[in-house]
Amino acid sequence: MTESYDGLFVGGGHNSLVCAAYLAKAGKRVAVLERSGVAGGGCSTHEVTLPGFKHNLHSNYYVGLERSPILRDLELHEYGFSMIYPEFQQGCAFSDGTAFVIHRDVEKTVKSIERINKNDARTYRDLHIKFTEGMLDIITSFMYCAPLPPEELKERFAGPLGREFLSYANLSMYEAVDQHFEDDRLRVLFKLFLGSFTLENTPTTGIFFPRIFSRIASFALPVGGSVNFTRALERVVARGGGKVFTNSEVREITVESGDATGVILDDGTRIEATEFVASGVNWPLTVRLAGEDYFGGKLARAALEYQWASHGLCTIHLALKEAPDFAAAKFEPDINKTFNIFWGADSTEEIDACFETIHEGELPKLMGNGGSNSHFDPTYSPEGTHVGYWWPFAPFELKDGGAEAWDARREEYTQHFIDSWTPYAPNINHDNIMGSYLYTPLDIVRMNPNFVRASHHVGAYIPEQLGYNRPHPDVSDFRTPIGKLYLCGSSSHVGGAVTGAPGYNCANAIAEDLAIDRFWAPVETMMA
Repeated sequence: MTESYDGLFVGGGHNSLVCAAYLAKAGKRVAVLERSGVAGGGCSTHEVTLPGFKHNLHSNYYVGLERSPILRDLELHEYGFSMIYPEFQQGCAFSDGTAFVIHRDVEKTVKSIERINKNDARTYRDLHIKFTEGMLDIITSFMYCAPLPPEELKERFAGPLGREFLSYANLSMYEAVDQHFEDDRLRVLFKLFLGSFTLENTPTTGIFFPRIFSRIASFALPVGGSVNFTRALERVVARGGGKVFTNSEVREITVESGDATGVILDDGTRIEATEFVASGVNWPLTVRLAGEDYFGGKLARAALEYQWASHGLCTIHLALKEAPDFAAAKFEPDINKTFNIFWGADSTEEIDACFETIHEGELPKLMGNGGSNSHFDPTYSPEGTHVGYWWPFAPFELKDGGAEAWDARREEYTQHFIDSWTPYAPNINHDNIMGSYLYTPLDIVRMNPNFVRASHHVGAYIPEQLGYNRPHPDVSDFRTPIGKLYLCGSSSHVGGAVTGAPGYNCANAIAEDLAIDRFWAPVETMMA
């Protein structure tokens, strides 16, 4: 007998779980179907170095999640999810021993930056007033509403703040940063920061600058591991009568008379959906699962031409006796107490060279962000020990040997990553390191094939794939040409990172179409 649900979710990443949690809580009988042995997608925690040492292999920094409606609407604190907001939020350490730190407290941040550049310190305060205090509600509304066509968005954002926010869409990432800061050390932090989101210096990427700046002092660490966000969402789904099935890979989304009717799993199991199917997997895969013919030539071609990020991350995870002790702590003692630390680059020129080398398929001079979660939450490692990690930029395919070469060179690169960290933190050495694990771009794809080519934000951030264009204007409202088939994954607006926005926005689309009596008050598109 074929099993039947009101709604099915293809893929069990956090966006699918967010959407499923809303609809289960609203009374719909839902099932989430995840191909791997655990749900959560990038919200996962593993003991990859030594037993008892917890490592978040993907999502680690929860950026501004407290501003989202999700925590409130789903009452995730009641289901075991909590976050820590470290006092020392961001930092950047340089090879000359200098550093600066961004605090939760803006005036403390200004004092730290003043030691680098007094004008930039004043600029930081001004931008905090403009973006964090003045524009945060606008940006939240932009994220947690379906994207509007450009002309309608301009009409909505016709006021001074709205116009300024949209003006960043006319800038590249570098232009957005450089117009504000004089000292290249300040510029380096923001450019490395944006690079960690898979952004590069291309047109329109400047729109990310106000979004990131508005939340730069509100990064949070999930207590006990990123997996606890997944577990809390699963509990909400279960409380509403829904189910989460793992080891259940969807082979096909079934379509009859123009409507999505269910799925067929890899083992041949058929599951029916009486009201909707929502796909949390990437846009091109969704088209293939449902059948290209149902999307028409234009959309099918667009799915085939969907672009993936041109760089990824390669992470060294460490089990340590002592937390990293940065040489720059002699200049700025708070760097050792900072949550998200960038190091490896001293100039924009070095960042440019890094990405040029990556595009050639070679491992560049290592640069990126990292830190030690156990410094803030002792449950990440056994008592008296610490975890450490560093996320440098890297290519997916290596010039010599392709992506498979990561396996062949794992031992060599593990030592190279450690050796490249040691000049910045001298205690990252043989005596301090108890265990190590190099999580390569190839490993990323093995663990989560949805991150095609290690594109951990599930698609490049280029003009053709931002806002109303993500993944395509014809499906930007989370609906598809196939009736009852919806998109709830990071290929849709606003893209990757742990925001839950694609899942939330899809839940609103489904609720609207099915006339569901919503227990939540949807975020409204602001006039600004």
